[in-house]
Amino acid sequence: MWEICIRIHGRLHCFPVPELVQNIHIPGQGPVNFPEFELAAAVLKLVDAVGPITKGSALTKQLAEVATSFIQQVQKGVPEGVEIKQTIQR
Repeated sequence: MWEICIRIHGRLHCFPVPELVQNIHIPGQGPVNFPEFELAAAVLKLVDAVGPITKGSALTKQLAEVATSFIQQVQKGVPEGVEIKQTIQR
């Protein structure tokens, strides 16, 4: 977790920065850990979460492009019968 700390009148005050992405672990057979894919998906989730605040900044645009490109590469390399897709949460 990250904190922003400010010294006020000689005393340090720290405020936690909320986590916008929660890592999950899905148990099961096969490769259950794919950290690069999880990172790319987390980056896209972060970009979606901060989009209204950042108003399409160059950084969020670049992060989204890199993460999307990586996920597309992963999708091309999965075995037959395996599908990676994004769902819309309601």
